[in-house]
Amino acid sequence: MPQLKNLVFTLITVLVVPLVFFLLIEVGLTAAGVGKSYAYFKEIEIQGEIHFQENSDFADQFYPASLNVGPLQNTFLAAPSENRLRVLILGGSAAMGFPHKNHGVDRLLAAQLQAMLPGKEIEVINTAMTAVNSHVVYEVARTLPHDVADFAIILMGNNEVVGPYGPGTMNQNFLSNLNAIRLLQGLKRLRLWQAIEGILSSTLQGDAVADLEWQGMQMFVENGVALDDPRMADVYSQYETNLRDTVDLLTEKGMHVVLSTVPVNLRDSAPFLSVQNADLNEPEKQRFASVLETAWAQMDRGDWAGAAGAFQDAINIDAGFAEAHFGLAQALDRQDQYDSARSHYQQALNFDGLRFRADTEINQIIRSVAGELDADDAMFIDSDSIFNDASAPHVLGWNLLLEHVHYDFSGNALLADQFSQAIVEAVEQPFQPLPRAELAARVGYPNHETIENIKGLRAMAEQPPFPGQSNYAEFLDFLDTKLDETTREVGSPAAAFERRQAVVRAGTGDWRFHFEMAALAKFLRKTRQMEFHLKQLVALYPHNRETYINLVELLGRQGRWDDAVPYLETAMHYTRDREDLVTETKGFLGTALLRTGQAERAEEVLLSLPADYPENIGASFRAYGNLIRQARDDGKPEKVAEYVYDLKAYAADRIDEGANANYSRFNQRMSQLLTIAGYEAEAALWAKGLPSL
Repeated sequence: MPQLKNLVFTLITVLVVPLVFFLLIEVGLTAAGVGKSYAYFKEIEIQGEIHFQENSDFADQFYPASLNVGPLQNTFLAAPSENRLRVLILGGSAAMGFPHKNHGVDRLLAAQLQAMLPGKEIEVINTAMTAVNSHVVYEVARTLPHDVADFAIILMGNNEVVGPYGPGTMNQNFLSNLNAIRLLQGLKRLRLWQAIEGILSSTLQGDAVADLEWQGMQMFVENGVALDDPRMADVYSQYETNLRDTVDLLTEKGMHVVLSTVPVNLRDSAPFLSVQNADLNEPEKQRFASVLETAWAQMDRGDWAGAAGAFQDAINIDAGFAEAHFGLAQALDRQDQYDSARSHYQQALNFDGLRFRADTEINQIIRSVAGELDADDAMFIDSDSIFNDASAPHVLGWNLLLEHVHYDFSGNALLADQFSQAIVEAVEQPFQPLPRAELAARVGYPNHETIENIKGLRAMAEQPPFPGQSNYAEFLDFLDTKLDETTREVGSPAAAFERRQAVVRAGTGDWRFHFEMAALAKFLRKTRQMEFHLKQLVALYPHNRETYINLVELLGRQGRWDDAVPYLETAMHYTRDREDLVTETKGFLGTALLRTGQAERAEEVLLSLPADYPENIGASFRAYGNLIRQARDDGKPEKVAEYVYDLKAYAADRIDEGANANYSRFNQRMSQLLTIAGYEAEAALWAKGLPSL
């Protein structure tokens, strides 16, 4: 018995006491606000009801915060509703809708579901993010609340090599052990770990990773990974495990899973990097280069048969050279040998050394996992096959995609058709999708934002790795033609506004439709229509801060400040703790409170700006200016003097810190504020650069 007591005491001393000690430290650090929560959603209270809102810190566990990778904005009620059908989308930038995020698969899916289920409140919540892979999506699923949605769509697989922990990523080492990855992620969630990491990063000089800025795909071009790289086996294994575990997590949390393969551009996206066989000797390399040059010359002359033979000769020398397979596929395609062309397009994808696209093995894993799922818990959509069927007799290309992985409206619409059919049939309703033209009208596609998106894509195409593609000139021509066609179709703001009126009259536009209409009305100076669309916006989706700010600006111009105050109070729930949004919204709120005679509340709101955000000199000066001006107009010299005293103290602190040097108009603004207050002599000194404190 004494030995047993000694053993128990030893275990308590060695295991329990340290565990309790670290647990207490963790609880204390959390209570003190040290570190971040890495859950995908956080809870906020709006008008007495709990809502879920995206956590902007979520992606910081995978990428430096400086890259600004993060979730899309979403705010929605936590409480369930029998009349609501909610769908989550999980995946990367293709699922997010890049570059047409305003007309991505999420919005088109919502429009289709709303048309087919008019008695339901439809919500499609897009959790997809740029540059993420299955490691990230697994963490999204792991942190989702139970019963948060009815359906969850998984569309992921493009970034398995270049995303976090992949062998082709740009800011982390590859880890071959999935348990090690998940252990590391668990440590990152600990506030103690975050505190130690923060101390180390603050003491280390020149942290290049922390200072990274997002530069798109060119950040990965030095990290080619060949198909026969031993690390690829781990990539596929980790993807399969992550996918299975993600499906299990979602089903355990009450969601019916819709699992999809990932369509990518085969026909019109040449390989980004061809990796030559390292075992070739010098004569073989020279022979290969000569044959490949001959093949492309024959392609330029339109000698498809001769080119096909030359490309095959090149493949016989180096069977894994992606560009040779792509060239052969093009030559066969032009001879209407579509099945053979398809095989080589697929091999060009698989051998591409810059692995931004889901390859054959990734989609085969999805099919394999889907085949083992319980039909009561999940549905499978082979989008890859559906896209290829829609492209027949060719393989999919620019008919459905804009570049290597991102879908055009037609591609997103095809995905939305398939997903909506699966969901509608699951709830035992007839599938009657909107025709393409009606779908486009309801979501306002295309619009002026579409034009800007294509311009942005065109600029992106000028950066690596796109210029290295063999069909780069054709790619630029495709984008230029797309831009010209879209610009003509959209027309002038007045034409677009008029074209949308049929949808306005039918009442079938979604909240984003009304957002665009409000912007067009503002541009066209149609005040009454602008207010109508903004109020429709509030009714359809009351969780968009920009809506409230636009409405307040309109009401302010009309002197309707009493109406503006409630909108601004609501808008504060959607600032997401971003300093620029908080200070702007509080500035508006303080102004509105002053205009409605609520001086005490206005003072509290406005003085919180220099108190809480002293480094934001512009917002602080505006706050003091509003208070001083109102006190002067109300005939309250003692209040004016009080605000001037506070203003001078604030200015003195900024000068002591040297912050005034970063605000070029510091002296000028102080002079203006003192002039408003009636302190002309001091104002004159400030104007001359002679601060009077």
